Amino acid sequence: MMYYGLLNKVLNYFPKLMKKLILLITVFGLVSFAQVNRETRAVWLTTNFRLDWPPSTFNQELQKAELRKIFDDIKRKRLNTVYFQVRSNGTVMFRSSYEPLSPYITGEVDGEASYDPLKYAIDLAHERGLEIHAWVNVVRCFTGTEKYIFEHPFHIAQRKPQWIIENNRDGKSYWLDMGLPEVRTYLIAIFEELVQNYNIDGLHLDFLRYPGRDFNDAFSYNLFGDNLSLDDWRRNNLNTFVKDLSAIVKSIKPFIKLGAAPIGIYKNSSSGRGFEGYGEVYQDSREWLKQKWIDYLVPQIYWSLEGPPRFDLLARDWTDDTFGRSIVLGLAPYKQEVKNQLKRIIDFTRTTKADGVAFFRYENIKDIFPFVNDNVAIPAQMTWIESSIPLEPRNLLFSYDSVDPSIITLDWSIPAHSNHLDSTSYVALYSLPNRNVKPSGDTLFEILPADKRSIKLAIDKPKRINYYFTLKSLNKLWNESLNSSNIVEVTFRELSVVADMNKIYENPVLVKNKNEDPKVLLFSNKNEEIEIRTSDNTVLRNTTINPGHNIISLHYSQELIHDITIKYLSSGREIKLKY
Repeated sequence: MMYYGLLNKVLNYFPKLMKKLILLITVFGLVSFAQVNRETRAVWLTTNFRLDWPPSTFNQELQKAELRKIFDDIKRKRLNTVYFQVRSNGTVMFRSSYEPLSPYITGEVDGEASYDPLKYAIDLAHERGLEIHAWVNVVRCFTGTEKYIFEHPFHIAQRKPQWIIENNRDGKSYWLDMGLPEVRTYLIAIFEELVQNYNIDGLHLDFLRYPGRDFNDAFSYNLFGDNLSLDDWRRNNLNTFVKDLSAIVKSIKPFIKLGAAPIGIYKNSSSGRGFEGYGEVYQDSREWLKQKWIDYLVPQIYWSLEGPPRFDLLARDWTDDTFGRSIVLGLAPYKQEVKNQLKRIIDFTRTTKADGVAFFRYENIKDIFPFVNDNVAIPAQMTWIESSIPLEPRNLLFSYDSVDPSIITLDWSIPAHSNHLDSTSYVALYSLPNRNVKPSGDTLFEILPADKRSIKLAIDKPKRINYYFTLKSLNKLWNESLNSSNIVEVTFRELSVVADMNKIYENPVLVKNKNEDPKVLLFSNKNEEIEIRTSDNTVLRNTTINPGHNIISLHYSQELIHDITIKYLSSGREIKLKY
């Protein structure tokens, strides 16, 4: 839990990130369990109906400020991927030549905004080391009560009413007829424009389905049914769209991650029964995986471990065969029984072949803090996407602050790269316990944007005198450099700087400093006799500690002292320390 205080402080500094990146480092200590280094941790950020963003204001500076707060919180929660909704109800959150801008930005459909919402979200994400996917509602083009949107002359239902079919399952809604080839061509054109014009990391397809069996598409079926059964024809319409979209997207930007969020039950089986994707809404999502048309699925498994249906059984059903692609499991913290189990559910997903989890939606996890993630993690790799390995950072240096010696600055350089496939997008900062430890999930401290070449670190509550830092490069696909930068050793030369910090030794600390005897630093509330001995029971000191901070020198060679035990003689309490 020691990083939560740190991350709160980090967020206070994010407004200054655009000028100079500053982080506050709290106590560094070895964690007693293996940390997850690669794990996609995503959240759906909903713009439809203003559910997560934007707020109920047309003041665009306030909108931007609120989005910054949300991205700061996502970063604080140690998530690493955002599915940012950019198309819903027939309007968009980006500059499009096909569909009108959402009225939630300006107050009117297709108004003139002072900023581009998607471009702004991309900048916020990448500045914080987050991946961002453009989340689009594909087939459903309107639902709800905001008739002024539906009736706007630029809405697709008004421009192409022959493409639209009304459906009354779960309330009135309007859907594009995917049996019409021109509809599929139109959708691909929108998404092609989106991929071409924006520096997104992925395209995330939602509502890529029919509303249900009672869909009145007899006209298009009679024209294009081609002797297929109605069910097979509908599935084929969606499959054809995914196949054609994949070819276009990958031809423009091969590194774009194409994904979809299917219904949580693929087919009714012993793993779970209910509303199913394959037979009821014609999602043959496993065919999309099998044919390698998409890179990942996020099945919406919106149930608890007890169900019914049971989350664990459905999760196994999706991950038993991933067809060599990525499965991220969608969770439903809007259900209290799921929210109460998030830690257990996440622990379970790590026993499967899943690459991570996604939370629906931001508002439903906003109030959870400390969050359920114990460490910083890099999104899961997609090794089948062509990419190279970036070169490691160079010339890592440090300097002490001239006013406050508890603050240091790290500086480094990034070597030039030949093309976008191996260029550095991010830098991973590692804090090592000593020079002999290699960078890993245990020691990953932070992900930084590649355009930042320096960072200030305030060692807020040190537990040792020597700190070791190194860096690795990450490209857009999160491939890490084979080597790390040089390691810098930061030594707090004046022990008094450490000792003067208020109330940091409630737990004793063993420190070693160059050219000094090893020392024990501890805080006490009373006078007390203690005994300090080595692991082989050699007594190093018998001494009295006083109320307040105590610094106890051990007049032995540093090489001889690794593990010690402090025994409080009045109570018999013992504390073991390692260096």
